[in-house]
Amino acid sequence: MEAGEKCANVCSSLILAPATTSTTMANAEKIKQSTQKNTKLHASNLSYARNFNIEKMEQLLTLWVVDLI
Repeated sequence: MEAGEKCANVCSSLILAPATTSTTMANAEKIKQSTQKNTKLHASNLSYARNFNIEKMEQLLTLWVVDLI
């Protein structure tokens, strides 16, 4: 919508209600500021937990690929 696209087109392409789109556009500046504050460069404490099964599967797949090579 900032680029000139109509609200109805944005709503239909994103499958959103017009009220949701209007609220998002009204708070666009606050949303942009919030995302900039929460980037890795600005965050002071980040954590990321990985599922043990996925981690193990990735290790096994790596071994399999290395073995194939």
